[in-house]
Amino acid sequence: MTFLCGCARQPDISLSVHECAAMSQGRACATCFVVNNQAYVFAGRDSADECLNDLWRYTPATDSWENLGTTPLRPRVNATACVHDGQVFVGLGFNGRYGNDNSYLRDWWEYTPATNTWTQLSDYPNTYTDASTAFADDTELYVGYGFCWNYRRDMFRYSIAENRWYTIDVNVSFDGFPTRSFGGTGCTCQGRHFMGTGYRRRSLNWWAELVDGTHWEKRADVPGQNRTLAASAATENYIYLCGGLHYGGVNTTGEVLEDIRRYNPATDQWQWVAVMPEPLCNHICFAIGGKVYWGLGENDEYQVINRLYCIEE
Repeated sequence: MTFLCGCARQPDISLSVHECAAMSQGRACATCFVVNNQAYVFAGRDSADECLNDLWRYTPATDSWENLGTTPLRPRVNATACVHDGQVFVGLGFNGRYGNDNSYLRDWWEYTPATNTWTQLSDYPNTYTDASTAFADDTELYVGYGFCWNYRRDMFRYSIAENRWYTIDVNVSFDGFPTRSFGGTGCTCQGRHFMGTGYRRRSLNWWAELVDGTHWEKRADVPGQNRTLAASAATENYIYLCGGLHYGGVNTTGEVLEDIRRYNPATDQWQWVAVMPEPLCNHICFAIGGKVYWGLGENDEYQVINRLYCIEE
């Protein structure tokens, strides 16, 4: 099925949107990762607001979902995952009561898709683990910008060989860039790590690059409305940022967004490339074979959905 936008404002270019097979159970605040041209969806919460700890696999070649069963991890929302050399590193997230440190999960695991096995690793260094962002380099991982009753901008380097965490001094002041925030999104494209958006007192539009694993450098702001709880994925040449929630502050109401923006790291420029069939936040996004997929999450009526969509470059 192909969707066309009937709104007055039009994207810079218009990529066709197609509906894919739906997951049998909807969920929001899940995390996803891609290995060997298959996407995996872990945890999240269902329509009854119950936290989950199961794992599903989506295969684009057959447009089908497979339930891989429960995992040894505690149920959670807003977990973090990244892939290195076919191995998945996943954990963190939230389950419990806000403000209680024990609700912010520090466990860190290695998952082997070939055997569907899990190995627990060294715990994350602090409890700021709700909706962290992660990047993978040749031999190590970078994880940070999680939430735990307050906003932080901590970044840590994880040595895969040593199974050890190291603190990174990103050297920014309280009012420096990028700001402390929650609910941002980021990914790696062309071997470079990018992150932005999120929330601190209001939705944000910042976009930055983590350079040499030591500091942030400002890049072009995300156009359109400021947003938090968006999702992003990278193809070979671009980063796609989908939807999110625009929230102006305590005296405003939230607006769930439906635009898809594309960022070119080579030119530091953004384009509006598609309109989503339904606005979404707390959703997933992944890229396989030149196609960008997004779905699950919550729509503008804050209903948890099970639908999946894609665009092709």
